[in-house]
Amino acid sequence: MSNVSTPLISVVIPTFNRADIILKTLSSVLNQTYRNIEVFVVDDASTDNTAEVMATVDDPRVHFIPLPNNTGGTRPRNEGIERSSGELIALLDSDDEWLPNKLERQYHFLQSQQGSARVCMTAKINKRPEGEHVRRNKPWAGYSSIMEYLLLGNDFQTSTLLLDAGIAKAAGFDPQLRKHQDWDFALRLEEHDAQFFYFDEPLTIYDDSDSVARISSDGKREKSLIWLENIKTRVPGYIYYGFYAKIIADSYLLSSNKAKGIAIYLQLLFSGKIKLSHFVVMMNERVRKLSAIMFKKIAPGR
Repeated sequence: MSNVSTPLISVVIPTFNRADIILKTLSSVLNQTYRNIEVFVVDDASTDNTAEVMATVDDPRVHFIPLPNNTGGTRPRNEGIERSSGELIALLDSDDEWLPNKLERQYHFLQSQQGSARVCMTAKINKRPEGEHVRRNKPWAGYSSIMEYLLLGNDFQTSTLLLDAGIAKAAGFDPQLRKHQDWDFALRLEEHDAQFFYFDEPLTIYDDSDSVARISSDGKREKSLIWLENIKTRVPGYIYYGFYAKIIADSYLLSSNKAKGIAIYLQLLFSGKIKLSHFVVMMNERVRKLSAIMFKKIAPGR
């Protein structure tokens, strides 16, 4: 694709100790059919040989930004967004990849939408040890907010995003959060009057290999509670308690204490803190997720 009359897209890749795979991720960006890009690989003070690996990259579009001190993953995305000069910004985690036409297809879709604070999500391909499968969202229309959209089984994964630079810079990521940065970014975008769009094409390969570990440990549950406290006054009660069930109850459902997870769901339902319609959708999603996990555990060779 010629870069004549096409705007510059800034790509931000945060990384930490991914020297073994960063070139694979970066190659999926540099091989895009959309050529008018600049790329910021922002290293959160890696202790491996990431800097040496990045020194082998000979492409003027690539800028390697090593941070002097580790921030626990809270600074790199903001650093790249702040340095960007493109009209649009795309985000990509350093363990994910894009299909070659990701930016071109998504750019053309976004250009058909009106506005200057546009945020475009896409479907994605989840990569797990047992194989790959396409993860699609529901259509955006009909939801009251981006948080209700996410609460009811849809994804907001930053590696799929393409958004107007102005709204990305206005919202930014919370530099204090250690967990749920993606969801919090969605809320921050909404608070800055973003317009959300969903493009139903799987254009990103998302590394979902440790999906259970990301949810079920006690330490991660504590970090989730910090985020929930942060959003308590920023969203309606039914959404807050819905996320409480989705995050905290799920962490028990995916552990040895499944009874506690079920009890949390039922308590929130019968106390009227979550809507019955939401409860039904969430239970269907939990059954789907748990079934996939059980299949993974009993599959031959696993």
